[in-house]
Amino acid sequence: MNKKVLTLAAITVLVMTSFLIVEIDSYKVDVEQSNLKWTGYHLAKSYEHNGNVKLKSGSLEVKNGKILSGNFVIDMTTITNNDIEGEKNAKLVNHLKSDDFFNTEKFPEAKLVIKKVEGSKASGEVTIRDITEPIAFDIKIKEAKDDKVIASATLNIDRTKHEVSYGWTIENAMLSNEFKMEVKIIATK
Repeated sequence: MNKKVLTLAAITVLVMTSFLIVEIDSYKVDVEQSNLKWTGYHLAKSYEHNGNVKLKSGSLEVKNGKILSGNFVIDMTTITNNDIEGEKNAKLVNHLKSDDFFNTEKFPEAKLVIKKVEGSKASGEVTIRDITEPIAFDIKIKEAKDDKVIASATLNIDRTKHEVSYGWTIENAMLSNEFKMEVKIIATK
């Protein structure tokens, strides 16, 4: 009799816990369809410049349609400018790639790691110029299907914490410490 009760109890526990097991799905970021738009501001945001930078790679971990974590590598050598043309555009892009800003020759990649997501609040780390700092931001899932996830976020990054500083004090003081990165991620299984 005791064997039957123990066997029945074990089967019941096994059946009940099997319903609690939820699989975590891994998604690979489509670097061609995803988009990262940066905006840098003059002091007091009296004017701005903006452009794009491309992802090199990325992945998301998703459970029940909710993002759990993510890893992204940004190819800083692809930085562009969208708001000015011609010679001034090339001058600004080259300046952004120089040691005054991102020093893409020495630091060709930046990284974003999402470590935790609670509701719409994400937290993790951003690495620029090999300097890693914590970051928190809102994340929005626009679509979560079995084979595809579309998410967006806006990150405000303090460039000075990553030694992204215009070399001359007066010019550096004229720039806002923060720049904005608007992110749209499309990831598939």
